[in-house]
Amino acid sequence: MMKNDKNIQLQIEEALNSVDGIKKAAPRPYLLTRINARLNRQAKTNWEKAAAFISRPVVMVAGLCLVLAINIGVVLLNTSTSKNIVAERSANAGTDEDYNTISFASIDNY
Repeated sequence: MMKNDKNIQLQIEEALNSVDGIKKAAPRPYLLTRINARLNRQAKTNWEKAAAFISRPVVMVAGLCLVLAINIGVVLLNTSTSKNIVAERSANAGTDEDYNTISFASIDNY
């Protein structure tokens, strides 16, 4: 029993001594200035909100992937239609009369 009392007394002393070097908490320098600046800041406009949303990395990557997918789709679509046109022309071209009636596309036609 005596040992427990000494042990308890030592633990109490250790706990009381652990708070000896405690100081009052103080904020970092200029914290109040930063808080006031944040509170006084004007609300963001819709353009600023849109720019902040678009500038997020996830949105930028998704947008680039979308543009890339559209470009690949257009290229694949154009190559398949151009192959069909070439196949039709080669199937239809057979005589000199057909050659005279074929009109070639130029930049002016577009």
